[in-house]
Amino acid sequence: MNWLSYFLAASSFRGKNPCLVLIVESGAIDTSLPRDFSSGGEDVHAAVLLFEYRLFGLPTGAFCTDDWGGFRTVVAPEAEREAVSAMAAEALLRNGAQLALISYSRLPRTGRAVIPSLNLPVLWATRKRPKAMTLLLEPTLHATLATLGKSTRFNLGYYRRRLHAATQCELIGDIRGLLSEHELGAINRASLNPIEPSELRMQYKSACNSPGGFLLGLRSATGQWLSLIGGWRQGSVTVLHWQINAAGHERLSIGTAMRSYFLEHEIQHGSKKLIYYGGTPHSIGNSFVREEVTDLMVRRRSLRGAALHGVGRVLAFLRSYVTINSQLVQAIGSDEFVWRSANERAPEGEPQSAPL
Repeated sequence: MNWLSYFLAASSFRGKNPCLVLIVESGAIDTSLPRDFSSGGEDVHAAVLLFEYRLFGLPTGAFCTDDWGGFRTVVAPEAEREAVSAMAAEALLRNGAQLALISYSRLPRTGRAVIPSLNLPVLWATRKRPKAMTLLLEPTLHATLATLGKSTRFNLGYYRRRLHAATQCELIGDIRGLLSEHELGAINRASLNPIEPSELRMQYKSACNSPGGFLLGLRSATGQWLSLIGGWRQGSVTVLHWQINAAGHERLSIGTAMRSYFLEHEIQHGSKKLIYYGGTPHSIGNSFVREEVTDLMVRRRSLRGAALHGVGRVLAFLRSYVTINSQLVQAIGSDEFVWRSANERAPEGEPQSAPL
């Protein structure tokens, strides 16, 4: 769970209590807060990170993830994520949860998974969503570019050459700790899309201090930082979490030029997979691996569970008028979920993801 401290402190999780469900090699299940977990982790087989909504500081029994991509919620081998999600839902319900939403990603597949059922008074529902955020890297830049679309290949090369013609610049492969808070604030204010200073400080500190974190910068000959990219690496996988580009150079498309530099840098670094978790949209997304996200939602058959679901429906309706940034509310308001009882099987082709 890279950058766990960042995601726990992120603004979207404020007012929610983190809960970590651990599945160990013995098959036992444990639930704890990440900050209280002190095991060395040598016997942990899988983990599920969720957050419990709180109202006036009191727990509600509603658990969810705000990880829309299903990327950092269920940490388990791909073939086991369905079963691990069901085990986590079981653990939560046995410990008093009323409502839970768990999201996980994997490559698209058909057929049913056979998971032991659990005799609990619950309702469950699932849905599948398409996702594309991963680019497979070849051993060389030339071979990787050959897998991209024609216009993407052209743009990556064209805007890099155009930037060089306009101003000499260089890519600094590691600028962790080189920027002061004052410099970071100035870069943010002069960027195309400034963000909250506190958010950028957390991103910067995570890139500098978290295990596997990296921070790259594109600097002009005059010393101006034209673009920054931050994220983390784990093995042969690189995750691009955020990118910030200087304003005033829109005709040079610095963001595209920086993507070209970054792509070449990570290939030389030995990365085999590049995950675009954040950053600006780009046509390179047309070449991403097509995956799917499964949302598993379970609800206890109780007055409290029904009340929480009803509140979610009301808030989902109000999203048309006010901003409510909640994946749980969005999911509750979606017509894509078909609720079933615990012993009711899903139709052929749908995941048997709720053994509850």
